Amino acid sequence: MLLTVDIGNTNVVMGLMPERGLLASNLRFPTDKRRTVQEFMEGFEALVAMHGFDFSNVNGAIVSSVVPELTDSVVASVRAKTGEAPLVVDHRMDLGFTIDMETPEKLGVDMIADAAGAINDYDGNLAIFDMGTATTCSVVSADRVYLGSIIMPGVVISQDALTAKASALPFIKFERPKRLIGRDTVDCMRSGVIYANAAMMDGLVDRISDELDGPVLAVATGGISRLIVPACRRYVVHDPNLLLKGLWDLYHRNIS
Repeated sequence: MLLTVDIGNTNVVMGLMPERGLLASNLRFPTDKRRTVQEFMEGFEALVAMHGFDFSNVNGAIVSSVVPELTDSVVASVRAKTGEAPLVVDHRMDLGFTIDMETPEKLGVDMIADAAGAINDYDGNLAIFDMGTATTCSVVSADRVYLGSIIMPGVVISQDALTAKASALPFIKFERPKRLIGRDTVDCMRSGVIYANAAMMDGLVDRISDELDGPVLAVATGGISRLIVPACRRYVVHDPNLLLKGLWDLYHRNIS
């Protein structure tokens, strides 16, 4: 059983994975950068006990973190609970692909994990969209070279900022609107969330294809992507477990 930990800007997600991409159980709790190692471990222990999370079959662990302030706390917690020293995702690992960027050390490890999972499932040039706190697009060539990225505000924080700054606009539930051209405020905003982001994906893939001078397969992951992908005009693969599959692949490529 592999223990995977994804430390994101919004949540820490911990999962038990008996096979690639399949979660047997998982825990999710808010990211809090202010916690000391001791405070984190106390909260972690309480959460584990509350949900009956079972570490007894864990024989390996891997951590992906985009929050450096929490990495050491999580690694210490995992080691204390499982007796395993977890691998921490890093650009210097054996990734299964090369990174052709000016500052590879600054490439987000979540984007590394997405790319690691994608190259083992999909062929050709890839545009990998991860729709989380930020929306990222990782571009990987057919010969497994990570060429670069596009980073933009995420769907949720963009919508939250819009509502916070425009007093007349309400908070909305993310759902597909009745039609593209909204007839009431809520549907107008939903159309902006769904169709504007779908058009962004369609347009970016077209431009990436032009720059690479060849076809590009779009792959989308992240919670909100399930609503965006059906609204796209081009074919987009929806792969909700892409990052988890990437963590599995990275672990098995790098265990000694």
